[in-house]
Amino acid sequence: VEYEIIETESVVKGQTASGSFKPATIQNGVKIMVPPFISQGDKIIVDTETQEYLKKVS
Repeated sequence: VEYEIIETESVVKGQTASGSFKPATIQNGVKIMVPPFISQGDKIIVDTETQEYLKKVS
C-alpha cells in the first residue's frame, strides 16, 4: 500500500551505510523503519502484513 512520510529524522553524515535504517511515521500514524534517503513528504510502498518498507514511489 502507498503511504506518505509525515515525519522522519534527518540523516547524520556518516550514517548512510548500506543496511542502516531510520524511524519514520507514515500518514496513518504507524512508525516504520526506512532507508536514510527517505525524506518527509516522500511516498513509499509498505507491506501491510509486516509493516515494512518495500520501495519508494517515483
